[in-house]
Amino acid sequence: MTLPIKTVAQLSARGRTLLFALVVTAGILNLVDRQIIAVLKPTIAADLGWSDDDYGTLAAWFQGGAAFAFLFTGWIVDKLGVKWANPIGVAAWSIAAMAHGWARSMTEFVMIRVSLGATEAMGTPTGIKTIASVLPKNWRSSGFGATNAANSIGAILAPLAIPGVALLVGWRGTFVVAGALGLAWAAVWLIATRRLRFTSQPVGAADAAAPVGDYGPIL
Repeated sequence: MTLPIKTVAQLSARGRTLLFALVVTAGILNLVDRQIIAVLKPTIAADLGWSDDDYGTLAAWFQGGAAFAFLFTGWIVDKLGVKWANPIGVAAWSIAAMAHGWARSMTEFVMIRVSLGATEAMGTPTGIKTIASVLPKNWRSSGFGATNAANSIGAILAPLAIPGVALLVGWRGTFVVAGALGLAWAAVWLIATRRLRFTSQPVGAADAAAPVGDYGPIL
């Protein structure tokens, strides 16, 4: 028996809560993946002979990749829609995170950090649009606030958990484990939304009257 396709508007409160929880979890994974290299810096530096300048170089390339990607990720999310932008974005940055586990040279790490920064830039616009799609209007601000609070808690707890994982699987294995969690998240999202259609919200009078232009003039 084939289950009927539902729209977001037809979701139960439990269904909306599940999708919101997935958005929160994706934000935490996003923070964890970028923090691993900072938390395990002493171990990685001792293994690969990094200096503080080397670490600063990696941090700069990561931020540069993210800053450039933010010019386009919102547009990409709008084109893909949240149903596909979520798993594609999380899977992309998870693969970039896993790649750290096999990097050997500084050049390889620079390329991977740029990739991680660029793909993690999908997280913010995707999370915002998903919350706007899933939660009722009178709950959206609360949803954004709860998401930021959860991400902040994740940022505090991650440095406590990462060293323990590294003790079990090594610093390279820690990146692989973190990336694998992201791929598992993408699979859960696809399963949870397989019979769900994300439709555009009704256009209000103010939105209808607003002019629609090209993306180019914004730049």
